[in-house]
Amino acid sequence: MTIDNPNSGAARSGQPARFSPLHEARRLLGGKRYREAHALCRAMVEQDPDCADAFYVLGIISYEHGDFERALKLFEVAVQKGHPEPGPHVQAARCFAHLNMPKQALARIDAAKRLNPVDNYTLASIGATLSRLDRHEEAVVFHRKATQASPNDALSFFNLGSSLQFMGDFNGAKEAYRSALRIAPAYTPARVHLTLLTQHTPEHNDLPLLQEAWEKRHPDDAEGGLQLAHAIAKVHEDLADPESVMIWLDRGKALIRQLVPDQQVQDRASFDAAKTLAHALEQDPDTPADGPIFIVGLPRSGTTLVDRIISSHSEIISAGERTEFGACLHRGTGEASRDILDADVISRAAQIDLSAVGERYLESVRAILDGPQRFTDKMPINAFFAPAILAAIPTARVICLRRHPADSVLSIYRQLFAPSATHFRYAYHLESLANHVVAFHQLISTYVETLPKSRFMVIDYENLVENPGAETRRLLTFSGLAFEQACLDFHGNAAPVATASVAQVRQPMYTSSKGRWVRYREQLQPALEILRENGWMGQAD
Repeated sequence: MTIDNPNSGAARSGQPARFSPLHEARRLLGGKRYREAHALCRAMVEQDPDCADAFYVLGIISYEHGDFERALKLFEVAVQKGHPEPGPHVQAARCFAHLNMPKQALARIDAAKRLNPVDNYTLASIGATLSRLDRHEEAVVFHRKATQASPNDALSFFNLGSSLQFMGDFNGAKEAYRSALRIAPAYTPARVHLTLLTQHTPEHNDLPLLQEAWEKRHPDDAEGGLQLAHAIAKVHEDLADPESVMIWLDRGKALIRQLVPDQQVQDRASFDAAKTLAHALEQDPDTPADGPIFIVGLPRSGTTLVDRIISSHSEIISAGERTEFGACLHRGTGEASRDILDADVISRAAQIDLSAVGERYLESVRAILDGPQRFTDKMPINAFFAPAILAAIPTARVICLRRHPADSVLSIYRQLFAPSATHFRYAYHLESLANHVVAFHQLISTYVETLPKSRFMVIDYENLVENPGAETRRLLTFSGLAFEQACLDFHGNAAPVATASVAQVRQPMYTSSKGRWVRYREQLQPALEILRENGWMGQAD
């Protein structure tokens, strides 16, 4: 799910009229006519070097093109030139959030709040940034204000629905999505998210609406097609039709496969680098278990479930899925790569001062949590950094989830990932996905051999759901925590959940996902063959 505003042009911002000299540039920006808007702003700066609004609009253009460092500089200039509105502060906060600098992001949001933002774009941007920083309760407040500022803006209601979904208010989320669809009946994200939250029956389902939307979709909108195909697959899954599920998943993913390059070579390099790092770094096995608890694994392997169990303990708070460790490691190695799993970054971790990386990471996350409390970090891809994490933070513990390989293939293939998430591109093709799962299991085997058992733990999803009492106690003991009944009653935890498991972890433990792959055995054959060839399927399978 994403709540960022994809059309963040200032022309649709509703900026107060008292400070908007670049009306034409904003209009062009709203139409994504970036080159013309840029030329107008540059001309204005040549005429008036102190035109703060020109720097603000130029910053938005850079932001829209993913150049967050340049955008940040331009927003800073807009503030220095005396821009009186909260907009530049908010957009600087968005840049800081993208650059994994949460302390600075929150400071800019506070500055914006003091200027009393009232326009839809600024309010929505504050909400999006707060959500990115796992401040979901605050995000709901600002997204609600955005809908009040622009009651005919479907995107604002979609953003509100997403935040309410994170908070576990599923009825509120559904109503927000319905509001978005009343405003814009063809708005695909709202239609898809509403479908994904609904249990469908043969008598009552969204198939006619979704198939009509599929037929009418724009041929160049690959992401919209992907979303619709996943929604249609969800309905067929509710109707117990596995063949149709896989047909529609493949139709949607085929749209993305045509656009994104295969990354199996890069993936293999990252796995190899992580294995080498595990052998290269010396780890102290005798450290107190009173630091952060990292929960890692493949997507949809139970990481959110374990996070909820542990963060239900009175001494622990969940920090959500944090990208900060990877970002701090990147900075520590001096690599400029945007790939969070760059093999060179992982390899160079053995050559730098990892304690400094650990200190920067802790400072960043504690800024988000606004305190020194002990926390969990459940970013699954931190599995690649496990050796570096243990070396960088001596008091840290890493819990790695492992699931039956075939169930991992199916659950990941069923998951809707944004095409912009480059580290999940293996998920668009069954064979690539199976190879990734094999490589992951091989990596974990290396970790089991090399990392201290007192600090690195593997827990099997199947064991957890079959024996929740014993496995929960094992998790808590490993984490240096006394048993608390709340950890078994994790479904009563009201804290936000910003992952695909948002609905599941608000239910008691269940076993229905165990062995789900068997129902899809025929459709999964290309992947199952790869798993068998590499020894990751048992005789009974």
